[in-house]
Amino acid sequence: GAGLGYFTQRLAEAVGPTGQVVATDINDEAIHQLRARVLGRKNIEVRKVAPEAPGLEAGAYDLILLSEVDHFFGDRVDYLTRLRPALTPQGRIAVTHLRAMRPPLVAAAQAAGYVIVSEYDDLPAHYLLFLRPALSP
Repeated sequence: GAGLGYFTQRLAEAVGPTGQVVATDINDEAIHQLRARVLGRKNIEVRKVAPEAPGLEAGAYDLILLSEVDHFFGDRVDYLTRLRPALTPQGRIAVTHLRAMRPPLVAAAQAAGYVIVSEYDDLPAHYLLFLRPALSP
């Protein structure tokens, strides 16, 4: 859910010219506006994806950001499970949302086989947590 690119442009600055940001959304208008906004940025790729398909290559992502979007998923557990193959071996999923949305996300993450590896709780009205796939027994 890259939307109009609030985080997209900031992430592109953070990864620098040798990093790559893939911004996905399901909304045609958001995709159109985001593409216009980041035109010429070589380290940003904008993709339209289906609502239940992340549209990410296997083993390619060090970090996947879900910002205020998980409540739109038809099935949080299924979507988080679909994200797992896209992560590199040390890859993480960062999730931020209103604090009231934390319990269902945490439950879904645990059911999908993730563990919380860190959490930042100093945001006004929001949480930010980082997930990694749990190690297999």
